[in-house]
Amino acid sequence: MECMEKGALGMTRRQVVALGAATAAALALGGCAPQSPSPATGGGKSALSFTPGVYAGAAEGRGGLVTVEVAFGENAIEAVTVIDHAETSFISDMALEELPARIVEHQSTGLDAITGATVTSMAIKAAVEDAARQADGDVSALQKAPEIEKSTEVKDITCDVAVAGAGAGGMGVAIAAAEAGAKVVLVEKTSNIGGNAFVSGGLLEFIDAPQEMRAEMTPELEDYFNVLLAEARAGGAAPEFVDALQADHDAYYADGKTTVYDTTGLYALERCQVERAGDYSSITADTPVNDRESPFVKVGPWLTGLGMELQAPLDVCFGYIWPNFTVPADQSAGYGGAGYFDFFKKTFLDPGTLDIELITCTSVTELIKEGDAVVGFTAVADDGTTYHVRASRGTVLATGGYAGNPDMLKEYNTTWSWDDDTVIISDNTAGHKGDGIVMALDAGAQVDGMGSPELFPTVDPVQHIIENVVCFGPFLNKEGERFVDEMKGRFDIVEATLQQTDHMLYIPCDSVCLAVVDGYTMGGIGPSEEALVERGMLYRADTLEELAEQAGVNVEGLVASVAKWNEMVVSGQDPDCGRTIFTNEMPIETPPFYLSPATFAAHATQGGVVVDGSGQALRADGTPIEGLYCVGELVFDRLGVRSVGEGMDVGQKLMA
Repeated sequence: MECMEKGALGMTRRQVVALGAATAAALALGGCAPQSPSPATGGGKSALSFTPGVYAGAAEGRGGLVTVEVAFGENAIEAVTVIDHAETSFISDMALEELPARIVEHQSTGLDAITGATVTSMAIKAAVEDAARQADGDVSALQKAPEIEKSTEVKDITCDVAVAGAGAGGMGVAIAAAEAGAKVVLVEKTSNIGGNAFVSGGLLEFIDAPQEMRAEMTPELEDYFNVLLAEARAGGAAPEFVDALQADHDAYYADGKTTVYDTTGLYALERCQVERAGDYSSITADTPVNDRESPFVKVGPWLTGLGMELQAPLDVCFGYIWPNFTVPADQSAGYGGAGYFDFFKKTFLDPGTLDIELITCTSVTELIKEGDAVVGFTAVADDGTTYHVRASRGTVLATGGYAGNPDMLKEYNTTWSWDDDTVIISDNTAGHKGDGIVMALDAGAQVDGMGSPELFPTVDPVQHIIENVVCFGPFLNKEGERFVDEMKGRFDIVEATLQQTDHMLYIPCDSVCLAVVDGYTMGGIGPSEEALVERGMLYRADTLEELAEQAGVNVEGLVASVAKWNEMVVSGQDPDCGRTIFTNEMPIETPPFYLSPATFAAHATQGGVVVDGSGQALRADGTPIEGLYCVGELVFDRLGVRSVGEGMDVGQKLMA
């Protein structure tokens, strides 16, 4: 490794490092040359031929260039090393660590991608092929898929709690149950823990937090509280509840406190406003003003009791005004949600401090039943191994929603104006196909809300990542025309976008408003500005005309729309789309100018299995399915990092 890095000094990533065959053969770079004929050779004379030496190859991954160095002999790949990349840790780790050795072992790039790290896997293989071309190799021969015999092994495992899915909800169940003494088997479809929560902003509701973590109350928040209660009364909330919440609020401040008042009842009102379009009918006279047994109250102390430090003071989340959200204080592992799973891995999984058996790259395929009771599940690993996992305390599905399953989205849709030909992308991580919902249905579970998935209005059209959209300005279509009030809700913006050419929108801004810090996105820890420009996820030009031409947007339309935008920002009047809020907007006038192309994506599905207060799946008649529990996004009306608290609650109750 050290020899190779020194040998490459002064060379570009794509340049060949010409070394002799004898030198190359002595290098150990992630795998040894095969000692017996590889499947790629057919057992006879090798089909592969190279000019011996060490060559550098590169290809685009999810975060940028993945660069490899490959040592070639005359008829074999002798070593592959990834020397540079910008891929996401956890998600890409297995591909980066194991795929190079597999390529050497099988003398082929025609291998399956590592589950959950497809883009990184494809980049590694393409980079090796890039190096092979430089070594005068036959890439088509290298791409031939080897004949790899799948395992036929069957393993029977018994445990207290079996969990399918290692995202926020599944990890919450596994850790809480194991804390209480359970033997837990945790099976994950992809190669990494974390699910969607790993790549999220990581914001977790911490309701009724300790005083020292709360923000100070402000007049603006007090005004919002009064407006929220008035809206709740008008929107159908039980007046007895609203009166009780007001009285509790008044008593809180009568006690001399100066921090933000916060209860589960207040949070329930805000969820009605933000997630249910102002429908407060679910707030009844029996709704508790402050349920201190709620996971939203218990999860913060539970996490800090495990040793995790949470950020304070609590802050807001996009779309929510009340400051009761937190994230892990340690963000060294990456942005937002990565902090939870870095902590879980280092504290519990790596040292084995809890009795949790984690099995990755393994898909749960069916539930095991005895009569009407669920007693475990069957899972099949990528290598062919079959696991029959039986659990004495409970089987938990935490497999996520179905945002990554366009067919399922279209089958159940009752909300969106798409048709059979509409291309529906997702901003989720790999694996969210609705598997758990299908298995729960097969077991007799009831589902609800399946026709109203939540779509996010602005993801980049290349990688489908929210944070890659870094411009803040008017929403334009391909004709350069502004078509919607940018302050509308997600539903209105997506529906308006569905009526535009190619379902695309384009957001121009100038150098003042670009969401880039020191050349990088996401507050300085995301992809670089240059990487976004190189990959067509951001356009940059010194004039608006050139900007429009680069993006394929009508030049006259864009220039005219920006001129109108600048007038509106100054006047605060929007005669075209009726926008009334221009608080933080600025004119687009300081070059260089930028433009983010964007489209909509399936974000969170919200529909799913109906459960009771303990997380147990219910049938249509309201009776529980013995042994079957569900947490996270596959549950009706559940989503987000908050699932870690719901998982904690289910795990504790299973072992009570």
